[in-house]
Amino acid sequence: MKNLISSVLVLVLCISCNPEAKKAANDVLKAVQQTEEKSTHQLSDFENISAELLKKTSLTDEELLEAFPKELMGFSVDRVNAIPYMQQVVGLFGNRKIVLSIADAAGKNNSLVTTFLGFYSYVPLGTDQNKLIKVERNGIKTISETMYNETEMKFIYDDRFYISVEAKAMNPDELWEALDLTVFTRYQEMNK
Repeated sequence: MKNLISSVLVLVLCISCNPEAKKAANDVLKAVQQTEEKSTHQLSDFENISAELLKKTSLTDEELLEAFPKELMGFSVDRVNAIPYMQQVVGLFGNRKIVLSIADAAGKNNSLVTTFLGFYSYVPLGTDQNKLIKVERNGIKTISETMYNETEMKFIYDDRFYISVEAKAMNPDELWEALDLTVFTRYQEMNK
């Protein structure tokens, strides 16, 4: 970025005699400054969230299991398990039609949130078979991946919980519409 600014400054000096060129160079400088300011704000958001999560204590496996939804999108939970030492629970609903994973990103797991937010800022292009979509839905940043008639949507809930929900035969919009966020309120209550 510094090289870019230096190059722009040299360009400005070279064309400072021409008033039209001077105006164009000033416009370019303003655009560069705005881009730098946006990047600085974005990094500080990552740092703020990361610092806040480091102050918090991760929930235990028992707490994560206790708050896990018993029903999701009209399907009862078939099975739910905690992944030892990962502060994560995974559950199956409706005979594996839906898979829900919830990870607590507090404490040492704070990289889950910062990695998600970093990836959200640059979601690579998908392929014909694998489609990646980033959309902010109801103020929540989501990343969806659709592949072979299955959709996986990832998002951060309450600036702490990394949630991944997979569903068969649904596109991202249908999945979001069917997902009732109130099933996660017990996790929100535990976010101290």
